[in-house]
Amino acid sequence: MAAAGAGAGIPWNVALMTQPPEILARGALVPLFVAQGEVWRLLTSMFLHAGFVHLALNMLSLYFLGSFAEAAFGRLRFFALYVLSGLSSGIAYLYFGGFAQPAVGASGAIFGLLGGVLGYALRRGTFSWRNPLIRQLLILLALNLWLGFSVPGVSNTAHLGGLAGGLAFGWLMAPTGWARPKPSAVLGPVALTLGAEIILLGLWFALLR
Repeated sequence: MAAAGAGAGIPWNVALMTQPPEILARGALVPLFVAQGEVWRLLTSMFLHAGFVHLALNMLSLYFLGSFAEAAFGRLRFFALYVLSGLSSGIAYLYFGGFAQPAVGASGAIFGLLGGVLGYALRRGTFSWRNPLIRQLLILLALNLWLGFSVPGVSNTAHLGGLAGGLAFGWLMAPTGWARPKPSAVLGPVALTLGAEIILLGLWFALLR
């Protein structure tokens, strides 16, 4: 995308930071287009970035937080957590973002990974400021939210939506006993979380009428 931006007459130093609208327009999350039936943008926008720097920063966060979350939850639960958090991030943007303003990036899903760990800890009874892992995650959350409010063009609406979706899924995913859950146990939390997202999406369409 950076190469395409430079090829369109935009210098490389600019293309690394931002892309021409026609490149992102095909998959960016724009509530106006979703209202016209392009619901797939809720998914495609998670895998698009405004430039190489945007991608690199998100992938750095994903590497550190994602490595821990995948090791803690397993690949299947990690994948479900990531996708469902990304969808909840997009749905939050539909409600509270700019109606004609495009949004792209994986940060909503990454916030959901953080929310998943916190939600899991809440249900397991290990959520405490004295827990060094929880303390570090809360500090990380506060810093990232502060950056979101400080840096222009960053949507904390999408971040908080992803965090909420991850929190809900993490809480549902936590076993009530101490035995390690079976792989099939992920189906219930996925169904409940995805069902709630579909209801919220349907309500958003109803409110537009």
